[in-house]
Amino acid sequence: MKNNLHFRIILFSIILSFGLSSKGQDYKFSQFYNSPLNLNPAFTGKINSLYRLVANYRVQYLPVQSPSPYNTLSASADFGLLRDRLKGDIFGAGIVFTNDRQTAIMSNTLMVSLAYHKSLGKNKNHYLSAGVQVGFIQRSVNTNNLAFENQFTGAGFDINKPNFENFFNTNGINKFIKPNIHLGLFWSSNFTKTIGAYAGASVFNVLKPKDSFFKSDNERAMRYNAHAGLFIDVKKVVLISPNGMYMFQAKAQQWIAGSTFSFNLSGKSEPYKTAISAGIWVDGGAKNTLIPNDKSLNAIISSVSVSFMGLQIGVSYDATIKKDLSKADKSFGALEASIIYTSKPLDKKRTYSPLLCPKF
Repeated sequence: MKNNLHFRIILFSIILSFGLSSKGQDYKFSQFYNSPLNLNPAFTGKINSLYRLVANYRVQYLPVQSPSPYNTLSASADFGLLRDRLKGDIFGAGIVFTNDRQTAIMSNTLMVSLAYHKSLGKNKNHYLSAGVQVGFIQRSVNTNNLAFENQFTGAGFDINKPNFENFFNTNGINKFIKPNIHLGLFWSSNFTKTIGAYAGASVFNVLKPKDSFFKSDNERAMRYNAHAGLFIDVKKVVLISPNGMYMFQAKAQQWIAGSTFSFNLSGKSEPYKTAISAGIWVDGGAKNTLIPNDKSLNAIISSVSVSFMGLQIGVSYDATIKKDLSKADKSFGALEASIIYTSKPLDKKRTYSPLLCPKF
């Protein structure tokens, strides 16, 4: 019991100290494939329909603290426009809002997203896409609700004592708003009616906005993402979708790799209009600034989802397997939920897709 409490205290201290004093780290979703505009701006409007609505919610490390020290909520809408005028090309437009809470720190981002998808090949089965997001990040923290080392009395904390921290605002309410830009490239191809592939790369925080509540010039580091995947449709019965993602920001790195299996429940006339999916991934966040030589895996991610009439509802669970961390969070890494609604396919000859697979 005492050791478990010790691990919880260490983990909570890490969360708090990183949020206040280190280079800012962006939020993440284990269901990266179900949060397209948070993964790559070039996904904007990359749909075989007029519009798509997406919502994601993540709770992380719930056993360590109640409420959860990490909570992330994101919502987006994007549209595929001007298809007729562009003769097979697509102009994408959208908007994405994200609210991220890290213990006492609140971050809000609002980005307008634009993309252009250039069709290639005789049958226009290949696309090269470029996207940009422009908006702002707003962060706030109320230090009046926090306790610091200098306020420790030996028996507890007295938050009325001075904390001697070098915040830029001494009244306890610290907040700022900064502009930001994200960029992305994406390629996708349907080689046959049953096999396709895609790959993309994106760069976030191009403007490197100032990101510190202290009197310093600390900047939010640029985040680099790379992602790729395949989709293999086996006789319109099961859609196999192996995929993976790698990202790094400052000295932090993470990769996720796995696959989803989607089973067609709506017959071969309208394949995957109704489907059930299950998947498993490995979270290999191998390096971080706290334990640079730690190469153990972070978590095993499992997911299930159901798709019907353009609506997809999914749930995933991160089971922590890193030894020390699993003792603190009781192997409860994170729980995520996603909801995606995509309007009817514009081309009835194209199949529905129960996942973020760029099928056209």
